[in-house]
Amino acid sequence: MDIAISVLGAPDIGAEIRSLYRWLQRDDDLPSTTVRLAPAPPAPDEMGVVSDVLFVALGAGGAGGAGAVLARSLSVWIQHRTSDLKLTIRGKEGTVQLDGKRIKDPLAIIEALHKAAGE
Repeated sequence: MDIAISVLGAPDIGAEIRSLYRWLQRDDDLPSTTVRLAPAPPAPDEMGVVSDVLFVALGAGGAGGAGAVLARSLSVWIQHRTSDLKLTIRGKEGTVQLDGKRIKDPLAIIEALHKAAGE
């Protein structure tokens, strides 16, 4: 299962998404998870790329095993942010937006991953 993660609402969105990318790359508990940073495709009414998107391939376990590790890692990363931000998580079945002010519990992120994945 592939998940796309975008960061919104931060003063420097590009710096935040790159910070998250480096954070996930250093997480030893995500060895089977592939994380890559790519330009976000423009929306139909936009002229070009607005920001970057982080793509995470969770593998066969979906939002279960690797998804739980990803959720924990995201939760810790968010707790270390100094700015208010929002995460948009997109999966094959939909999009979920999480407000960084309220994401202190990895279970909220796991639930969002399951919703986006349609599980």
